Parts: sequence; structure tokens; C-alpha cells
Amino acid sequence: MEDKSLHHRPRHLDCTIGRHVEIEADIADFPDGSPSTRASCPECGSTMMYRGIGRLRAGTSVHHFECVHSHLEVHSVSIAVEG
Repeated sequence: MEDKSLHHRPRHLDCTIGRHVEIEADIADFPDGSPSTRASCPECGSTMMYRGIGRLRAGTSVHHFECVHSHLEVHSVSIAVEG
């Protein structure tokens, strides 16, 4: 099975999709209707926050996930939308 995820370089909180931190018990960790689509942080292994559907520059639709380590270090992963 091919890997359809793309790990982005860490960014500052001001350069992210969602500029707020969610408490772990309240995070949306997968898209509605797709509980099999989840992402783990490549740095710490925690479940990442689901931020919604986006589009890469190449036009591919992706599910976007973020993990906030600090205001200077937000890790993000994009996973291709199937179908």
C-alpha cells in the first residue's frame, strides 16, 4: 500500500490553518464519516488535530492535520482524500 501522507516542515503558529490550541479531550482527530483517517505527529507520536480539507499546489485534495508543540513549532501532515 502506498503512503499518501505528506509531512510539512514545522511552522510558526501564525502561519498555520488554525491559530488556536485545542485541549486534547476536545480535538477533532478525524474527518466526519472517516474514522479510519487519522494522523500521528511525526515528532512526538501524538494524535494530530484535524483541520479540514485543503488542496495542495498540484491540485490534490487532502485532509490536513496539525500538532502544536509551541507557538514556534507546529507540525502538519496532509493525507490524500480517497475517492
